[in-house]
Amino acid sequence: MNHPKPTVLFIDDDPTTRKVFTTGLAMAGIPTHVVGSPEEAAKVLEDKKVDVIVTDLMMPGFNGVDLIRAVREADYTKHIPILVFTSGGNLEMIEQAALAGVTEIVQKHTTPPAKLIEKILKAHADTWEKK
Repeated sequence: MNHPKPTVLFIDDDPTTRKVFTTGLAMAGIPTHVVGSPEEAAKVLEDKKVDVIVTDLMMPGFNGVDLIRAVREADYTKHIPILVFTSGGNLEMIEQAALAGVTEIVQKHTTPPAKLIEKILKAHADTWEKK
């Protein structure tokens, strides 16, 4: 079954990571909102349609776990699949993300853009099937 391409919200405080991975998403024709902080992400979620969230965990201030909890608590976003995109340094934070309701945890350094896109499309398709 064909699903429309998901609109992705990509959150990472590292400009190089944002550029590398969102360039891959753009080349795959996947519409993407790119932000550098959970605070900016909250504004996008209020104003735009988002089908999948990809977020870093370790960010200054409001971190990825806080973002996951906020997304899961809001009625209009609780259904959105969330992929945590992390370098894996903080196991306690990864555990907190899992408990907060993340869909999948993806390692940055072992996941090329094409593999991330595959995971985004699968998360979207799984959510689409549940509708």
